[in-house]
Amino acid sequence: MRQAGLCFLVFILLSVTASSAQPTGGRSRLDFLQLPAQAKSTALGANHFTVSGHDPALFLQSPALLDSNMADNVSLNLMPYLADTKFVNLAYGNRIKRTGGTWAVGLQYLNYGTMQQTDDIGNVIGEFRAADYGLSAGYGNTIGAFTLGGTAKLVGSSIESYTVWGLAMDWGGVFRHPREDLTIGFVVKNLGFLKQNFSGISDPILPLDIRAGVTFKPLYMPVRFSFTAHHLNKFDMVYNDPNLFFTYDTNGNKIPKNVGLAEKLGRHLSLGAEILLHPSFRLLLGYDHLRRQELRLTDRGALAGFSFGAWLRVKKFEIGYGRAQYTPGFGSSSLSIVMNLKNGFTKDYKNQPVKNRNIN
Repeated sequence: MRQAGLCFLVFILLSVTASSAQPTGGRSRLDFLQLPAQAKSTALGANHFTVSGHDPALFLQSPALLDSNMADNVSLNLMPYLADTKFVNLAYGNRIKRTGGTWAVGLQYLNYGTMQQTDDIGNVIGEFRAADYGLSAGYGNTIGAFTLGGTAKLVGSSIESYTVWGLAMDWGGVFRHPREDLTIGFVVKNLGFLKQNFSGISDPILPLDIRAGVTFKPLYMPVRFSFTAHHLNKFDMVYNDPNLFFTYDTNGNKIPKNVGLAEKLGRHLSLGAEILLHPSFRLLLGYDHLRRQELRLTDRGALAGFSFGAWLRVKKFEIGYGRAQYTPGFGSSSLSIVMNLKNGFTKDYKNQPVKNRNIN
């Protein structure tokens, strides 16, 4: 156990050191990599990576979630996204008996559809398509109470005849308490580079995201909570538009309004809750403060930043639904279907106490 803990600590230090060399300013490329890959993540607030399950697409949240529960499972996630775009995720996972580890592969595809092509004065001269894509392969292995994992990703985008592609990787680790329902994790996402930008100039900026999180279930309470701190590589996540957020000095001149420390810290937090109504049915709730503050209207916030959903297991199938609210009256939904290709889903009670086994 001591050796496993030392490996986990060294892994975190190396990850932080490597990620600090990446740029944090400016706009990133291929932001589809930040979208949730399954309905459970959509419903809980998009950023959580310590929530386990049978869906092999969870390795796209963190490769450290790869364990025996995903053996011989395949999943499909459909998300009708903004302006009739469509986000599709496919994933498959299995075990390697010789090493005891678990591997998974996944395909992410964001289709922007077909658009009209025009000349300089607006005459329609044809049509073109646009899409983002990612092909991922991950591996995770458990050493005592620790699971370490890594994912390699080939990512790209195409708009008409213009393309961009690059390589990225995720590194993650989680600690699962041997007796309590408690998971603590750390992950570095999208650490990599773009080999070629649309303009033909190399551009290394990817949506780098360092996260730390915890998931736990209080004793005798039928609710599992998740707390995640995201974008730890960039402290100030506030977009302070001086045309909207301003005050006046003593002379009546407009000056930008200052954003306090508490607000800056809050924009890094996501909260989620699984209400465990039945071993085969759960309700899911989530809240992301950054999304709420960036997308709410100036005069009312409504449900911007909130999300909800449900999860249902029926024999060899698990069905999940998630709904994320962006602005008042507008959001996106996800539908996930997970299927076991053999004798049904495994029930791994190794890290669960007796008092919690009835809710797995």
